[in-house]
Amino acid sequence: MRIGKGIFSFLGALLLAAAALGAGAIMAAPTQQAAACDGGEGVYLYEHSDYRGRCLRLTGDAADLSAFGFNNIASSVRVVGNLTAVLYVDQNYGNVASTFGFDSPDLRGTVVDNDRASAVRLIRGYRQSTDEICRGDGVYLYEGVRFTGRCVRYTGDEPDLGDQRFNDQASSVRIVGNYSARLFVDDNYRGFEAILSQSLEDLNATAVGRRRASSIRVGRVGGPNACTGGDGVYLYEHPNYQGRCVRLTADAPDLRLVGFDDTASSVRIIGRLSATLYRDLSATGVSSTFTGDDPNLADNPIGDNQATSLRVAGTTQGDQSACTGEGVYLYEHPNYQGRCLRFTADNGDLRTVGFDDTASSIRIIGSWTATLFRDLSGTGIATTFTGDDPNLADNPIGDNHATSLRVFRGQGQQPSPPTQPPPVGGPVVGACDGNEGVYLYEHPNYQGRCVRFTADNNDLRTVGFDDTASSIRIIGSWTAALFRDLSGTGGGSTFTGDDPNLFDDLIGDNQATSLRVARGQQAPPPAAGPVGACDGNEGVYLYEGTNYTGACIRLTGDVADLRSYHLDDAVSSVRVFGRWSVMLFRDLSYTGASSTFIESDPDLRNDGVGSNQATSVIVRRR
Repeated sequence: MRIGKGIFSFLGALLLAAAALGAGAIMAAPTQQAAACDGGEGVYLYEHSDYRGRCLRLTGDAADLSAFGFNNIASSVRVVGNLTAVLYVDQNYGNVASTFGFDSPDLRGTVVDNDRASAVRLIRGYRQSTDEICRGDGVYLYEGVRFTGRCVRYTGDEPDLGDQRFNDQASSVRIVGNYSARLFVDDNYRGFEAILSQSLEDLNATAVGRRRASSIRVGRVGGPNACTGGDGVYLYEHPNYQGRCVRLTADAPDLRLVGFDDTASSVRIIGRLSATLYRDLSATGVSSTFTGDDPNLADNPIGDNQATSLRVAGTTQGDQSACTGEGVYLYEHPNYQGRCLRFTADNGDLRTVGFDDTASSIRIIGSWTATLFRDLSGTGIATTFTGDDPNLADNPIGDNHATSLRVFRGQGQQPSPPTQPPPVGGPVVGACDGNEGVYLYEHPNYQGRCVRFTADNNDLRTVGFDDTASSIRIIGSWTAALFRDLSGTGGGSTFTGDDPNLFDDLIGDNQATSLRVARGQQAPPPAAGPVGACDGNEGVYLYEGTNYTGACIRLTGDVADLRSYHLDDAVSSVRVFGRWSVMLFRDLSYTGASSTFIESDPDLRNDGVGSNQATSVIVRRR
């Protein structure tokens, strides 16, 4: 009796709904009951994400889901058959809407969002909205893993995925045609990134992770048509200029972006260019410089299938007549012979122009002064010239030893750097005077503005250096930890020596917001102490022991490396205070096996990540 009464009540509600909605409404029928979600054609609305909970199957428009007891309830949608569903926030198809020609396991993050759908229109056929059509070559972001759910297509850069309502939505990426992609966690190409040259069915395997991408850069991969014969540096997949080819006319700090990492076997140069290939990212590691063709890289220091980054520079390729006009001229051989380069400004790294450890003579035309240095950024043994010198071998700088250069117009000694050390913890521009400390630079290779530190700085805005640092130099026995957020929080990297480019570190380029330094080769203390930091405020608490015992840290942001908190491979329980979620990963930078928690767990031994296994963590407010 109880079941029959429920059915009659439900049918009565359907008849009332049909009268109210008119001919376009869904007619009352047994197929509209929750029990009717039997796989037949229609649009299925579910109470919970991942197609769980109560279900309503629709085969026509519904102007008011309250007629079916389903108003503001839908959390996932499944589409069976050649249909498209448009979900509206308000009854009678009002307010904003989301279009689905596909299954979506979680409506959170869509325009209509979770538990907000009040009306549904059904369209016969698959008709995504114009900004969601995924056809043709390009980079496709999908809402679900394995290329499912809502989709958007990009063929160029997009600094804010929110413009297409896709911020924090992407879970998988499909690449069609000669494209590559760089996904970033933050807008304007900031934060952790994932570099993709081929499709990936689950972004959880990258540092970006699922539903975290906020901006994207899209590049074209060089194919057979890319090598057109114009000026440029041509890299080939095989010796003797065979196989796939990519043409480059500018620096490439990461050849993965053009699908050519560890691939080049021969190089051809057309035009007045030189190329330096490097084994590591951002022009670091073993390198070889080329001013002409080379059919086989195997007999060069760079080696075969080893190049990871490239610098391209203009050069005279030995044509002395190209060195014309006033300036400072460096020559490859004594007596002003061989390749020649002309300078009228400083160069902190002669590798960028293929002239590191190369200069053997110098000529000065006009009123100029030049200082050659053995080390990068104007450091090390040096010699100053105000006139020609046919042979550098008898100078302190020596033959084939110059690595950086300073030039200025006029005759005489160059201005001396400041001699007074900066105030502790409060450096100013120009305070990088060679004394002991940690030096942050505005640009890679120790270029641009510089500040020196000998104490912690919890807010680099106070010295005008927030989100600015691109390289770091350490003089003396110091250790430095750079953090993305204030007061030593957020993702970070630790340094005990120089690094010419922060781009390939966890901290990233132009991301540092705070700094911790310690004298000696040791890890600086973390922002949150291992004991006593768990004070009961909202956040995620990680404990050393089961049942919330032992050393503890409280987090409200991501940590790419728990070693900085002395809790690497040490977490045994997790407590969640407030509306937070946490993902623990076995490996650094949010990789490896993982487990997600939205509530406390006293013992991780029964979870996928396991006890004493977590190495990195993602924390989000729900």
